Amino acid sequence: MKNTNCYIHIPFCTSKCKYCRFASFSWFEKIKIQTYVDFLCNEINDCKENDLILDTIYFWWWTPWTLSISQFQKILETLKNKYTFSLNIEINIETTPENITKENLIWWKKLGINRISMWVQSLNENTLKEIWRASKWDIFTSLDLVKEVWWNNFSVDFIIWLPYVSRWEVLKNIKFLLKKYDFIKHISIYMLEEYYEIPDEKESKFDNITYPNSWKQNWICEDDYLEEYSIIKKYLNSENFTRYEISNYAKPWYECKHNYGYWTHKETLAFWLGAFGFINNIRFSNSENFMDYYNKKNIQIEKLSTDDIFLEKIMFSLRTSWIEKWIYEKLNNEQINYFVENDFLEIVDDRLILTNSGVLVMDYILWKIIF
Repeated sequence: MKNTNCYIHIPFCTSKCKYCRFASFSWFEKIKIQTYVDFLCNEINDCKENDLILDTIYFWWWTPWTLSISQFQKILETLKNKYTFSLNIEINIETTPENITKENLIWWKKLGINRISMWVQSLNENTLKEIWRASKWDIFTSLDLVKEVWWNNFSVDFIIWLPYVSRWEVLKNIKFLLKKYDFIKHISIYMLEEYYEIPDEKESKFDNITYPNSWKQNWICEDDYLEEYSIIKKYLNSENFTRYEISNYAKPWYECKHNYGYWTHKETLAFWLGAFGFINNIRFSNSENFMDYYNKKNIQIEKLSTDDIFLEKIMFSLRTSWIEKWIYEKLNNEQINYFVENDFLEIVDDRLILTNSGVLVMDYILWKIIF
């Protein structure tokens, strides 16, 4: 038996965030939800991968008016009947603030959930309204309930560069939450990407989603954006949060096992519409269209060669920690020296490390030093 992770993409939400470009739908018919769940459970049972030990289960999306507790329980029972759960399994759900109720928290404990990741994104009321999110008072109410009912494996997400957020405001928000809620052991700091035009080559129908041009006039400038990321990193380090991936910081022993597994090529099962997995050096994804998903059509499969794996190791290593000397010596050293001299990369103890300045142009750096 081999150890693996499991990812379940739940494609329903009560309100689709304005910046979201993932396979998710805010429209759904409650009467059909059970049909969706039954099909998911059949997909799990029909999976050809057997004799596996699940180290993690990661549920992405879930809001209170989509799946019921009994439906959620059925999914977990189907997984448990099919696979062996490791003794230290991490079962994580991502959630919106309004989904955190006392009843849900109690039920999640009973179901074996032991990690929660809650989307905060901002405490700016104008920003939350603009991106179609719950109010900051919903966020505080949720966190107060967590403090009362939950244990301490709890994560919050923020996004830098959202509209109406002023200079240093994200840092101020983080400081406030950490002082008030000491059970927060993990923080994700994501960077809003500039999606203002539909790309010429679209990989998904969700690539058609663009941001309002008004956002450009209502956010901090790029220099402040970079400086804020750097200052947030410094502050979190002072609070004993270590960056283990470009966007993720955790107290010791509270790194997200599932996410870390992705960045280290851990094999991952994937179920439901739009889910991405990685098994036997094959990266695959389910269709983002319901009818194609039900008919098992348009499943993308990519067999990774030894060279592909090596290239991903370079990319993932720079994103999570560093590139070892025996690897970076095989790359474009002229370009590496250029980025080191301009403070985008640094070499420490024979390790090539991304600097704070390099974070914003990481993809460009990788392209230049690899090819």
